[in-house]
Amino acid sequence: MASSRKRFRIRKRSRKLLGKNIKLHLAQTQAIAVPQQVSQVVFPSEDEHLKQGLLKMLVTDLLPFSKVKDVGFRAFCRGLNPTFDPPSSALWVRTELQGVYERIKADVRDTLQSVPDVALTAEMWTHASEGAYLTVSCHFIDRYWKRRSCLLETVPLGADRGAARVVEQLLKTSGDWGVAEKVKVVVSNMMSKGSMTESCEAKGWVHVRCFVCTLDVVFREALAQLDETTTTWRVPQLLRKCRAVVRFFQQDRDAQRQLRANQEQLNLAPLRLVQAAAAEDTWLDVAAMLQRLSEQRAAINQVLLQHVKEDLWLNERDMEKIHDILAALQPLRDTANGMVSDGYESLSNIIPLVDSLQKSMAWLSEGGNRVARALADVCVRHVSHAWDHRWTALSTAMDPRFKNMLLFSSRAQTIEQKLHAELRALCPSAGAGPPGVVGTPDEVDALLTEYKSTSTKVTDQNPLDFWRLPRGLKKLSHVAQKYLTVVSTAVPLQRAFNPELSRRVHHSRSNLEPENVNLMIFLNGHWSIENSDSPESD
Repeated sequence: MASSRKRFRIRKRSRKLLGKNIKLHLAQTQAIAVPQQVSQVVFPSEDEHLKQGLLKMLVTDLLPFSKVKDVGFRAFCRGLNPTFDPPSSALWVRTELQGVYERIKADVRDTLQSVPDVALTAEMWTHASEGAYLTVSCHFIDRYWKRRSCLLETVPLGADRGAARVVEQLLKTSGDWGVAEKVKVVVSNMMSKGSMTESCEAKGWVHVRCFVCTLDVVFREALAQLDETTTTWRVPQLLRKCRAVVRFFQQDRDAQRQLRANQEQLNLAPLRLVQAAAAEDTWLDVAAMLQRLSEQRAAINQVLLQHVKEDLWLNERDMEKIHDILAALQPLRDTANGMVSDGYESLSNIIPLVDSLQKSMAWLSEGGNRVARALADVCVRHVSHAWDHRWTALSTAMDPRFKNMLLFSSRAQTIEQKLHAELRALCPSAGAGPPGVVGTPDEVDALLTEYKSTSTKVTDQNPLDFWRLPRGLKKLSHVAQKYLTVVSTAVPLQRAFNPELSRRVHHSRSNLEPENVNLMIFLNGHWSIENSDSPESD
């Protein structure tokens, strides 16, 4: 009996304690309860965040505004967040993006007002239905010695794609953005170099052809030279045959299945063949196609034998030519690897890359590689002038990584004379020019001597970091800023040497609605998910 009473008292005490805990919990909950008006603010802010993410997705991938109407896309959004009702109006998308465009445009315009020198890049490309477009960007070095690139405008060129029309548009665009007087150099992917150079010079500008385009021109002319001078080395004919092989596998599903089976049987990587567009004949596309055919030859020939395609059979003579072409293109690949990075690089790396390219080509030529010999001959015509070109030479001299190539060469006296002229132009008379700029010949000589004696053995150093650091050479930094501003390519390097990415970007923008082309490409350059430097990226 006593034991039962004891258990009863324990249960009673436990119920009392539990009741007190429940009351305490309710009191605490009521004390920290979120007011109704706060809860009403949380959900719309999350909704706005999702809407901004939606807009950035459209901009980053250059998608049409009508994407927001797609049933599958809307269902996917709701699957990720059932409370989010994505906008379904293309007009809403355009209105929102137009507001972002106007804000960023104003910020860019304000930034450009304080920049002393800019370089323009002009990229011509073709829209699927509207013909030629021109995308104009400007490049400068800011006061913190950071390279900045700002996409300005994309405009249709219509039927007139000539150099004079392009330069007139560049004048208009640079004038609209208030930088026309600050432009000294234009870098373009226009293939008609002569007329573009003349049209730019007529307006007081210097034209530099995109280095990537120059390499493509060298490759095409070398193939044409081989075709004209030899009867046994018909490279264009070989490339047509290789394209036909790839096309056969792309169009025949049975052949594709057999190729995969052969790859597995021969322990080859299960890779698809790569097609090189005949209309372009870029060396990167050709190298990718030939490399894949060379690697997969055994599996390919087995399929061709089964399908009785003797005309497509890759024989020993074909493979000998393919191997020679790939060997000759390796220096070009090394050159591309020396430039690969995000964004743009200074014109200062052209002379070192060309020097290395020519040495490699000469070595291959001595070994009997006919393709390398043709490439070396054409290189002399197209890139050997780089040492004497004012902008490439002085930008290289102002790059601490490569300065010794020119300041301790047979061209040193000429380079130093040009630097003297640059410093005198910055300070033509006493009291003129930027603070700290020297003007007397003795002062200039002492300055250049100090610069030449500076040790800069780190070849992967950012040259702008060198000039950012406080030192006595600050007096020369005004010249360095002017010449290192100019970039070497008309397109960002991550696209210039990546054919797959280049094709993907081209396909996306060439299928944009014409009325949205400028808006979307501008925002893609300033406000995309990948653009962390965007003022609106946060």
